[in-house]
Amino acid sequence: MRLDDQFRLLEPVGLVEYRPVDEALLADAEEADGPAAPVDDVDVSRYGMVRLTPLGLFGLRARLLEAGFEAPAVGELADKGADALLDGTAAFPPAASHAETEQWLARREPLAAARELLSAARGADAGAPLRRLRCQQALSLVGGEAEPALREVLDDPELGGLARVWLTERGHADVPAPSQDMVFWLTIDTVAAQLAAEGDSEELHALVKGLADQHSGFFAAAWRVDHPQTADVLEAMGRLHPDRGTAKEARKAAFKARSNRGR
Repeated sequence: MRLDDQFRLLEPVGLVEYRPVDEALLADAEEADGPAAPVDDVDVSRYGMVRLTPLGLFGLRARLLEAGFEAPAVGELADKGADALLDGTAAFPPAASHAETEQWLARREPLAAARELLSAARGADAGAPLRRLRCQQALSLVGGEAEPALREVLDDPELGGLARVWLTERGHADVPAPSQDMVFWLTIDTVAAQLAAEGDSEELHALVKGLADQHSGFFAAAWRVDHPQTADVLEAMGRLHPDRGTAKEARKAAFKARSNRGR
């Protein structure tokens, strides 16, 4: 309500859409006796609603950029390489990432786009797992014309797992079974990507619990995985798993992984 006068000034120039507080609601509150009734969605709207128009979004972004802040806009990456797309959308919310990726793909032939995405997804740096997750999400929007690109990386230790997932989800029956090493590597990579994308989310808690509960001896094998983030992932699993015994087992595996990598 303190901003009511400002919103009334901004609305006529097209910067915001504004519905002021319903004055009848204020009168009702003054006259009401006893405890307030539960508030439903309709009542909430009566307390005032405001949102930026496209012009308002443009103006606010311009002010942010002038002040030195990063203010990415969907569509800015459409003419850049796949590496810029995967890194640039790493911190985007899901809807914005999806929209940006659709615009990027619309400018490219599907097979060439798939090859470029897969090439950009490789790497052992800290951001690589999240790049591969974004790559997998981008490839889910590409049609069957991309199949040759996925088959080309079936033997790639970093990309073979996600290639098998893509081919299997599209009903291809001739997909070779992954080795145990590839399965565990993909598992570690997936958890590392989820940690980078969402932190300690409910989905990640469920993933961690499912991995440990459904695969006996998971930690006995996982600490040997040759992935740069194996120890960090196992340590996170120890922090996230609700069972104290399993959490302790994960922490021990993380210690072994660090020692193994040091050697």
